Amino acid sequence: MSDKSKTYQNAFQIFKERYSKKLKKDKTLTLNDIDDLVLQKWKFLPDDQREPYKKRFEKTKVKLTEQEEQANNSDEEKQPLKKVKQ
Repeated sequence: MSDKSKTYQNAFQIFKERYSKKLKKDKTLTLNDIDDLVLQKWKFLPDDQREPYKKRFEKTKVKLTEQEEQANNSDEEKQPLKKVKQ
């Protein structure tokens, strides 16, 4: 098992990343303003509009989980077998 745990963005973080890019084009907004606007938009976003972000989160989660499992399996294969003293 690796020391670094894999992390992934939740649905809100994916939304925030995309929506913030649009807002950053407005040079009058500070980062705090952008964060506030993103949070307000997310709070009032209907579930059907949140769905694509939730689906992307699930796909990313599954993909990273599979990668982590593969890494763990390859780590186990590399470990030498301990000799048993008789």
